[in-house]
Amino acid sequence: MMTKTEMLDLLHQDVTPALGCTEPVSVAMACADAARAAGGIVSRIEVEVGPNIYKNGMSVGIAGFDRVGLEYAAALGALIADPGLGLQIMGAITPDRADAARGCVDAGRVAIRVADEEEGLYVRAKVTTSTGEGESLIRGSHTNIVLTQANGTILHQKGGGREAANAAQDPLVERLKEMSVSQIRALASSASEDELAFMIDGVEMNEELAAYGVERDPGIGIAGALQSDLREQLLGDGLMAQITLQVAAATEARLEGCPRATMSSAGSGSKGIAVTLPVAQVARALGSDRETTVRALAFAHLMNEYINARIGKLSAICACATASSTAASAAITWLLGGTDEQIGWAIRNMTGTITGMICDGGKVGCALKLSAATSAALTSALLAVNGVSLRATDGVCAETPEDCIRNIARISSPGMSETDHEILSIMREKAGV
Repeated sequence: MMTKTEMLDLLHQDVTPALGCTEPVSVAMACADAARAAGGIVSRIEVEVGPNIYKNGMSVGIAGFDRVGLEYAAALGALIADPGLGLQIMGAITPDRADAARGCVDAGRVAIRVADEEEGLYVRAKVTTSTGEGESLIRGSHTNIVLTQANGTILHQKGGGREAANAAQDPLVERLKEMSVSQIRALASSASEDELAFMIDGVEMNEELAAYGVERDPGIGIAGALQSDLREQLLGDGLMAQITLQVAAATEARLEGCPRATMSSAGSGSKGIAVTLPVAQVARALGSDRETTVRALAFAHLMNEYINARIGKLSAICACATASSTAASAAITWLLGGTDEQIGWAIRNMTGTITGMICDGGKVGCALKLSAATSAALTSALLAVNGVSLRATDGVCAETPEDCIRNIARISSPGMSETDHEILSIMREKAGV
């Protein structure tokens, strides 16, 4: 059983600001680490990525930059050469670095290769400079550098084997995975308002991002169309419409590459959006006090990590929808006065609704997926508190919320492993890779 102190430690490490999509950021970090190790002036960059890093980074925008693609993320990272910036490394892009990155890619000095045999999160970067060669390896999580070398000399190593990366999750996450949903809810309830006050920082950050998206209408215009519809009253301007607009606007702006940070959850900014905004808006609409609100947010973040740990942070299914929106639905059910049983029903309702939504990479279209998943989250919670639940005998649903989540994980892997390969094949054909 996780202690309250361990829970707070996990939340502090798990709920952190991120600038831009975290897959290009991970590539940039590896290249920054390799370039720093080598020193000198960058002349060539070679990067190997796992299939799902490639999938999520192929079409997504880069924060504060006007082009897309992992080649540009790699070049920018190598030129910044400061891996200590972590998930906010793209905040160090300057006009000179942007010009140099474009020139580097245009001159053919950046190569990206997909390592089809790798599973999970994998990035290996080799940067050749005027003074030597640096190499960096990231495994398991977006910022987890497990190996740094300079000219063949190991500077840093912490067990970069494939088996170690897949088996040795964060000990705190492992403790969380041993718990039941009701135990996680009870643990979130045990923390005080002051202990969880930092939860509000994420709400404010993501609401500012949503406001940016509504005002600027970046990407393909999803937020603008939804905003227009609110005025036309075709879908109405109720709470659900307002929340789905906010989620779509924040997601579209982030994945188009806007220069605003997101408060992430379980290593993803989009997951942070899907978790924080619906829960915060429902709490506000209900007039929930600050203590109730921060506890509900903590419960949502913990459930997001709990589900992600079972299905995998990068998988064939859209974890932002399947994990994060389900986590939000559980927390919303709690805010609505739902019991532990009804929270389980909400999770079962989500299991029977959105399980199987594919992940075909990060891009502005993810705003539509999260908008739909958010609508499902609110509907599932509302049904649950009114005693309406899908039957445990229905499809992949199960009697307990824990078994529902296990079934979702099975659908992801091994269930959709071949689907994931086919998705990547389609995307690589389009890119000519």
